[in-house]
Amino acid sequence: MKDPFKTVLIGFGKVAHEMALDHVMAKYFLYGTHAQVLKDHPRFSWEAVVDPSGEALDAAKNKWNIPVLASSVDELVESFQPEVAVIATPPNQRINIIDRFPDLKAVFVEKPLGLTFDESQNFVSECKKNNVLIQVNFWRRGDEFIRKLVSDGLKEYIWSPLAVFGIYGNGLLNNGSHMIDFTRMLFGEIKSAELFSSKTSFVEGPIHGDKNIHFILEFRDDINVVFQAIPFGSYREVGLDIWGENGRLSLFQESLGIYLYPKEKNRALFKEFEIASDRPKIIQPTCGHALYHMYDNLAAAIYNE
Repeated sequence: MKDPFKTVLIGFGKVAHEMALDHVMAKYFLYGTHAQVLKDHPRFSWEAVVDPSGEALDAAKNKWNIPVLASSVDELVESFQPEVAVIATPPNQRINIIDRFPDLKAVFVEKPLGLTFDESQNFVSECKKNNVLIQVNFWRRGDEFIRKLVSDGLKEYIWSPLAVFGIYGNGLLNNGSHMIDFTRMLFGEIKSAELFSSKTSFVEGPIHGDKNIHFILEFRDDINVVFQAIPFGSYREVGLDIWGENGRLSLFQESLGIYLYPKEKNRALFKEFEIASDRPKIIQPTCGHALYHMYDNLAAAIYNE
């Protein structure tokens, strides 16, 4: 058995540990935060937390029993050098973190890597210069059902896509980036992107100034995905609705709700077909373990597996 990687969690807020306290979320996501994964995963030895908040450090000590606590990276390097850094800070607080850890093999980073393209590229360049692997927390890449869709499972369910609609909120850099990455998994690289309504965009989300825009992505095989942003003040929804030649597949409520609607004989017209949108087959979600599988992947990548 190989030794686990010495790990630090930098930024001890909502996605790092606080969502683990949400009893509703816990019904569906066994691993919804970095803390939950790091506490259980045998390939990571979670020994340190960095956060400027004394309250956050108290939580790390008292709830998660973390021995090494620091209010800054500068303070941490005096007593601890990690092999893996989980970075859950805002993007503008990540400058020069990589250079402070000479033993670093990999980072697990919350999206976005930067608030601008240049900031993101600078972070990537810094990691490349230090031979540090980067895993970005687009957690749907660790969802077993979604991975099945990528491996020709989409054809198994609905054959070729004819029309695709996406919905998101709480920021383009936040949930919007998740959905863009999700569609890239399913349909390949993006050929073009276009705004279809600039007047109704709005600012909302945990990232300061993050816009919510309506846009169209064009993929190979002339597949177009239309994305509409909604304000989360009304309700929360992040999902994708795919209409195919032989059926319709919908993934809503953060992929907790997965519905397959079959193609059947049209109930009103002879020799015609319809999608039975009132008679879905419910598919059990697998998103509750997706974040854990992302850590599986990171450890395997470090070991060149």
